[in-house]
Formats: sequence, C-alpha cells, structure tokens
Amino acid sequence: MMRSIMLATLGLACFGSMTRAEHAKIHLDVTGPGNTKQTAFVDQTPPESGKNPRPVLKAKVGDPIRIEWVITNVYPHKTLENVVVHFFIARQDKVGQKDLPELGDDVVLETAFDMDFKPGAKAGQRNTVRIDTPGVYLVRVESKQTQSDHEHFSAIDLVIEGSKSQP
Repeated sequence: MMRSIMLATLGLACFGSMTRAEHAKIHLDVTGPGNTKQTAFVDQTPPESGKNPRPVLKAKVGDPIRIEWVITNVYPHKTLENVVVHFFIARQDKVGQKDLPELGDDVVLETAFDMDFKPGAKAGQRNTVRIDTPGVYLVRVESKQTQSDHEHFSAIDLVIEGSKSQP
C-alpha cells in the first residue's frame, strides 16, 4: 500500500511539472485557393526552428492567402504578464529552413503586441494577403518574454509559384 502511494505521488509530481512547463497553445491556419488549408499546432524553442516539421502550403502569385491564428494561456491559475505575441510572414531560402529568416526588406507582414494573459485568455488575428513575388515564405506566430526557459510558436512554410501576371 505504501509503495502504491509513493508511486502515485511520484507520478503526480512528474506529470504536474510537465503540464506546468506548457504555458501556451497556438493554432495557426493558412488557407489558399480552393480552400486548400494547412494547420500548425504549437511547437517550442529551443531550437529556434522547433522540434516538428512544418506543414507546407502552395499557392500562385497574387492568390488570396487567408491566415488565422489564436494563442491561449493554458496555465489554469497563473497570469502571464507582459507577453509579446509576434507574427510575421517573411521570405526564406527553402522549405524546412532551420534558421529563421532576417526580418528586413523581405517581410510581407509583421505585427507584435504585448499583453497580460489571464488563465484561459486568448488573442488572435485574421489577415488576407496576396504575395506578388514567387518564393518560399515562413508564416510564424510566436510568444516572447514569457519568463520561461522556452517559448512557443506555430509555423507553416508557404510556397508561392509562378510569375506575376501582366495587365
């Protein structure tokens, strides 16, 4: 009996610390022409590129690309203070690239805000973009400054094919 109680206590301690380590849930949808859609769920850093392979969505130059994401504080009793939520679409060299692209002239869209996330609080964004230059782009939403040893993100590689139509 004593052994069972010790094992149960040890199990709760291990699993309890695992659940405390996860502070955010992120859901990212990228929808292209004909309602082709890719969904990415939460991944974490380090490493910067995460642990899971990124989904890939293909579209043509000028196609409307709909992006929707939601980030949720999954801590049941803790407010995450001054968290920065950062979203961007930036050109990268190849699908599955490990290094994050520079956020310079090749940024299609970038937003960031900070907020206090109460337990269960959510924040999200919806955008529709048209990209006029063929290439591979990273669509990524990430948490920053969560006072944790890791951060969370979701990301999808977007491949834009073809050339811009002439009027």
